[in-house]
Amino acid sequence: MELHRIYKALADENRLRLLRVIANGPYSVAELQAIMQMGQSRVSRHLKILVEAGLARVERQGTWSYYRAAGNGNEAARLQIDLLLRADLAGAAADEARRQECLERRRARAREFHQRVAPTWNKMRRELLGDGRAIQAVLEAVAGRPVVADLGCGAGKLLEELCRRAERAIGVDASPAMLEQARRALDGHAGCERVDLRLGQLEHLPLCDGEAQAVVMMLVLHHVAEPPLALREVRRVLAPGGVLVVCDLCRHDHEWMRTEYGDQWLGFADEQARQLLGEAGFEDTRLEHYQTPRVQLFLATARAPGRTS
Repeated sequence: MELHRIYKALADENRLRLLRVIANGPYSVAELQAIMQMGQSRVSRHLKILVEAGLARVERQGTWSYYRAAGNGNEAARLQIDLLLRADLAGAAADEARRQECLERRRARAREFHQRVAPTWNKMRRELLGDGRAIQAVLEAVAGRPVVADLGCGAGKLLEELCRRAERAIGVDASPAMLEQARRALDGHAGCERVDLRLGQLEHLPLCDGEAQAVVMMLVLHHVAEPPLALREVRRVLAPGGVLVVCDLCRHDHEWMRTEYGDQWLGFADEQARQLLGEAGFEDTRLEHYQTPRVQLFLATARAPGRTS
């Protein structure tokens, strides 16, 4: 991309503010309107200039479009862009506060949905997982790990299996109603004394550094407001050499899943999953795929750097 086009795009302070926001992840035009306090046409015009300059890219998810910053291959331009984004821009602090409010609205929608469907969640989960081959693959991937954390544990179905196999199983969920369902399901279950249920957000996990030797995220990443932050948190709580297993939806265009299943993201492409895991610091990512009657799933396994103690 020609340098003059890049510098022209960056000459406007509002575009610098906008680029700083989308450098933190994908946002829809409606979300950017609220964050930037601008009208739709103005935001769209600035985004168009950034995209044409190669500084932003658009991702289509069903009928929605999300914008994120794009890496620029010109090293000189990249260094100057980094300096500009770190500059003290007027309004940047307010932008960041509104960005956090946007993320909290995403989290609130997910919490409200899961509070509402908690009594029927296991049935909904079965509809997506199909014949259970993906679950079996998850259990095999974490076999032999003493402490396993199930993040976004929902009503506790996977914990019923994990507590029979691990020395200790930790279930984390942001929904009190889901955790109550999990407590009821595990009550009297063989190995239930080895289960520790904790209320918390995936972006701010209630686990100590390196507490788990394995982490499972089963059908949860597409609900997370900020997946890169959640995966960095997973990296923090995994012991060196620990394994992460992510079972989630492949990229799709099923708009009905936003309302029927409360989805924030319409799945993830293989390249996107690899990139998210790599940027969070994971190694040796492997992907498998499973077709179910309703959706296609991917199973990603990755390892935290270092040796298992």
